[in-house]
Amino acid sequence: MTEFVRPTSLGDLAALFFFTAGGLFVGGETGLLTGSFAAGSLVTKDPEARARIDTAFRNFKAEALRKEADKLDGGKSPLTKFIS
Repeated sequence: MTEFVRPTSLGDLAALFFFTAGGLFVGGETGLLTGSFAAGSLVTKDPEARARIDTAFRNFKAEALRKEADKLDGGKSPLTKFIS
């Protein structure tokens, strides 16, 4: 039985690989969740910042929709010449 549980170089490499991959995954996911929670709570505390972010997002969305409409029109929209 001791032959099967004796440490080998291949077993050491596999352990290092899986522990590293597991630590990277757990650490990355934990950082993502805690960071997004901290950012979300920071934004909801300040109503002025939330209003600025909402306005910026609406403006970004409107600009993206304008560009998409221009692509669909083939760039022939008179509104785009006025805006640019």
